[in-house]
Formats: sequence, C-alpha cells, structure tokens
Amino acid sequence: MSAFLLSSCQRDDEATERPPRPVKTVAVSFNPEDTFGSLVGEIRPRVETNFSFRQGGEIRERDVEVGDQVVVGAVLARLDAEDAQDALRKAEANLFSAQAQQQNANTERDRQQQLYPRTSTRQAFDAAIAQASMAQAGVDAAQAGIRIAQTNLDNRVLKANAAGVVTAIGGEVGQVVGGGQMVVRVAQLGTRDAVFQVPEATIQTTGGDARVDVQLLSNPNAKATGTVREISPTADPVTRNFTVRIGLDSAPDDFRFGSAVRGTIRLSGEPAARLPMTALFSKDNQNAVWVVDAANKTTKLVPVEVHRFDTEDFLVTKGVATGDNVVVAGVQQLRPGMTVRLLEGSAE
Repeated sequence: MSAFLLSSCQRDDEATERPPRPVKTVAVSFNPEDTFGSLVGEIRPRVETNFSFRQGGEIRERDVEVGDQVVVGAVLARLDAEDAQDALRKAEANLFSAQAQQQNANTERDRQQQLYPRTSTRQAFDAAIAQASMAQAGVDAAQAGIRIAQTNLDNRVLKANAAGVVTAIGGEVGQVVGGGQMVVRVAQLGTRDAVFQVPEATIQTTGGDARVDVQLLSNPNAKATGTVREISPTADPVTRNFTVRIGLDSAPDDFRFGSAVRGTIRLSGEPAARLPMTALFSKDNQNAVWVVDAANKTTKLVPVEVHRFDTEDFLVTKGVATGDNVVVAGVQQLRPGMTVRLLEGSAE
C-alpha cells in the first residue's frame, strides 16, 4: 500500500510540473569607454553680433540682406542725417565765433601788457588776461562741440567691425528705430560651436575637458571634435535641460550655421556594462539582475553595483561578468533556481 501511494504522488508531481518559463536575455559586455546616448544639436556661430545705432532715427538705407557676406568697415545701414548735419554746421559756426572772440581777447591782452605799468593799471591788465583765458575755454568748448556733432553724424552710418555673414535683419528702410535696437545681425565665420540641450545627469558625470565627437546628420562623413566651452548656469524651465556649447577645433565647410549634428561624449574610466532598465530587479533595497546559468538554464539573482541610471538603461560596474546572460524581460515573475527557456533573439 505504501509503495502504491508513493508511486501515485510521484505521478501527480510530474503531472503538475510546469514547463520552462520563456525569457529574453542579453549578454553582458564591459567597455572601457562609456558612451552617452547620442545628442542632437545644431551648429551656431561662436561670435554673433547685433549691430544697432547708438541713437534712434529713420532708416534711409540698408545695404545688406540675410546671407550676404560683409568685410570689416562695410556699410550695413544709414539713418536720416539731416538733423546731425545741421548740428555739425552749428558747432562749426560756434567754433568760428569762439575763435574770433579769442583773437580779440589775445590782442587786448597783448596791448595791456605793453601799456602796463606806464599808462595802464594792474587791474586792467589782469582783466585782459582773464578775458583771454575765457576766450580760450570758449574755443575748447566749441571744438568739443564739433567732435560731438561729428560723432553723432558718423553714428548715423552703421558699419561692420568684423567679417562675417548676415544672419538676421531687424529694420527696414523707412522704419523708425530706437537707439540700441538690432538692425543687422552678423555671425563671424572663423569659429563655430555645436550647441546641445543636455540632461543634468550627463553634465554631473562629464568633466569640462571631455572630448566630443560631432558629425552631420545629413552627411556622417563630415566630422569634427571639440571640448565643452560653455554650460548655461540655468536649466530650461520646460525641458529642464542645460544648453551646452562645444567649441569645435576645426569645423569643415559643411558645418553651416543651423545644420543638425549628432554629438557623442566619450569618457575613459572604469569599464561598465550597459543594460536596459527592464533588467533591473530590487530585493531588500539592493539592485540586482537575474542571470541564466548557461549549463542548466536556471536563474540566479545576482546583486550588482550601479554606476549611473540613464533614461532607458543603466550602467553596471560590479556583480556580473562579461558573457553572463542577463534576463531583460519578465524579471518580476522569476524565482531562484527556476528553469527557463531562451526566446529567439536571446544571447546564448
């Protein structure tokens, strides 16, 4: 009777034994260089100048359009200069009058000097000297007025102080603009930056001397390298990303302003394995992953040390070895020692 009951129990266990659970795995691979996810940005000029008039007025002439290349000293635009010309003529007349008064005052001073002390008093001589000094001050003031009027007239002409290309126009002929209002924007052609919107986690783990590989999206063969030149002190209020400008060492001509580029940051450091976030398992507040034994296809929970969490994956530095098969789907249904079956596309 005992043998019969034991035989019946064994048949029941075999009947209730579950088939191997299907899982998908990836093979662990450690790389000496950690590559952040590709970031897409654009090419911008390193130096871009907004040209504006110091004083307001009506635009009478604009000599450039968007896309025009300009040289140093090229005229960009002109304001109505009639008032400034009248002011200059008035200043010239004031100078002429001041010079005439100075000449008379100097003549009177010289005459009083010859008469003193024979027929002239000391008081008259001192008054002549003072009058000559006042006349000289009047000439100096008139000359300063001419310089101011000439400067105001010159400021009615807007000139480029560096060679570049016109990227924007802020004023049309006949439009009245205020002092300091952008009329023409010129980008210098000598140097270029690659500008990216970078997550905070990437900035915190990237040194300022990190090398960045940049390539055109439209032409991957057009490449350049550079270093981080500027990081914005504040994050974008919507995306919470930071604007990072990469100073390119020698950008090819294909790197035109506004071109879309892909940037890659490489860091030389401790080898790390990148695993998808679906492989992460937590037990007792300890990060772990499920590893499938290659010989008997059973699972084992292995604690790991996570170096960094990214958006869709994470980096592991310790706990697994190169070639280990890590489960990346259905980890919440696994138990230690469970027999599994690898799905198509899994690492063997």
